[in-house]
Amino acid sequence: MDKFEYKILDVSRTQIKKEGFQLELMEKLNELGAKGWELITIEGMTEGSALFRISETTDVLFVFKRKVSG
Repeated sequence: MDKFEYKILDVSRTQIKKEGFQLELMEKLNELGAKGWELITIEGMTEGSALFRISETTDVLFVFKRKVSG
């Protein structure tokens, strides 16, 4: 049976708004891909008020996996 390890890259709303972020993110994703990490999902983390039914994305989680050798 194959075994995997997992990695989570947490990107905050502050980072997303930073100038040059897209290029920085592409470089990081390419770096992880070169090391064998495969992006399997992206999840937005929200924070909000149940009273007003308003939520706001605070972080974006990039989840990766790669096969463990051996």
